[in-house]
Amino acid sequence: MEEEDNEFEGAEESNELIQRSLDKYNEMLERRERYFFDVDALVRIIDHFIEHLDYDKAFEVTRYAHSIHPQSLQFKLKEAHLHGLMGREQEALRLLENLEHVNPFDVEVHLVRGNIYNALEQYPRAISSFRKALELADDQKDDIYLSLAITYQNMADYTKAVDFYKLCLLSNASNEVAMEEMLVSLELGKRLDEGISFFQRLIDEQPYNHMLWYYMGDLLAKSDRFEDAIKAYDYCILIREDFAPAHLDMAQALALKDQFREAIERYKTAFEYCKPDAFTYYNIGECHENLREFEQARSYYTKAVKLTPEMSQAWYGIGVTYEEEDRWYEAVHYIRKALELDDQNGEYWLALGDCEYRLSNLTEAEECYRKSVDYDPESPECWMAFSDLLAETNRPFEASELVNAGLLYHNENELLRFRQVCYLYQAGYLEEAYHKLGDAVQEFPGGAAVLFELQPSLESDQRIRTIIHQNGNKA
Repeated sequence: MEEEDNEFEGAEESNELIQRSLDKYNEMLERRERYFFDVDALVRIIDHFIEHLDYDKAFEVTRYAHSIHPQSLQFKLKEAHLHGLMGREQEALRLLENLEHVNPFDVEVHLVRGNIYNALEQYPRAISSFRKALELADDQKDDIYLSLAITYQNMADYTKAVDFYKLCLLSNASNEVAMEEMLVSLELGKRLDEGISFFQRLIDEQPYNHMLWYYMGDLLAKSDRFEDAIKAYDYCILIREDFAPAHLDMAQALALKDQFREAIERYKTAFEYCKPDAFTYYNIGECHENLREFEQARSYYTKAVKLTPEMSQAWYGIGVTYEEEDRWYEAVHYIRKALELDDQNGEYWLALGDCEYRLSNLTEAEECYRKSVDYDPESPECWMAFSDLLAETNRPFEASELVNAGLLYHNENELLRFRQVCYLYQAGYLEEAYHKLGDAVQEFPGGAAVLFELQPSLESDQRIRTIIHQNGNKA
């Protein structure tokens, strides 16, 4: 805790210095005079404007700084960096080339050049620049390792990216950017177990580093080891109780373990340390929905849309709670609001189709189901709902054709395979239906129960019973 207090005091002192420098600079502008600033003060002002993405002001200060400190190469470097940030990469590279002639051993020249090549997606040149910087650096190499790791990650070379993230964290185990970005490469490179082992090694060396525990929790959660992830988040919170991200991620892990009540309580605990946002309200609503506490779920989904009206999934959540209560008109209203924001979401169209069907609006339901399979062909539920409606409206051949299309995506889906048999039978294509039935019952022993649930009248067809029996599937 003493170390954290010192860090806080240091940050507070730094903020005061920045503010004093800014005040003096603004006063100079108001009076239209020229004040003297030392190099450090000007660097603070420039960095402040860069951090706030006010590049034009940062550029003005850089030019002024160069006018009163013409021998300082630092401001030429800042100028090159700003040219790069403002999309003037060629001008930046020209300045850097001049600077390298003056001081070929300046690490910053190669770092800034590497960042510009990264922005231009000229990754081999970026790597060459960063490696040159690495050769020249005496200490504090973690930022260079980080730059190399990010470059390899941009190239989708996740193996090398992970290797450099490791070097970065071995050099500085508190580099939070490296921790966060490393998880991306570990996941995309399918090396999560390796990442867990590496973070455990770092934790063994620094057991009171709360960020290491936090990212260990994220790694474990990505590996579906939710119980272990919860323990890691718990250690993080024991070290730093007010670290809200650990509370929020622990809540998500609890929800993924179907411990919805505990997840809700953890989300509420997080609110003691951070301001509630729409996404968190949505997550709480989802927990209540899973507990079938639909009124409470609606309450939190409503809080979410009040904060973020464009959050389609929260509008949809409200609609689903009404659908679960058989309140079809209200459900239609809110699902349509979700579709106004995301009209290519197959899940939303499927739910709207179900509601229209319940309201006996079959034409509207059919149009919704048609859009659901167009936008979400990977969902077998969309194909089944649409085909069932076609069969129910005496169009079994269309239903069988639709199922054929669905089986291109879901050939191993038992419910679609037996629907295919039923609809072919209903359409009068008996031989094809018998053939498809033989294939289906061979692949899905026990499928007779599914078949007869879909169409009980088929149980009286002796040939169907024979096909089932011959395939060792007793009806």
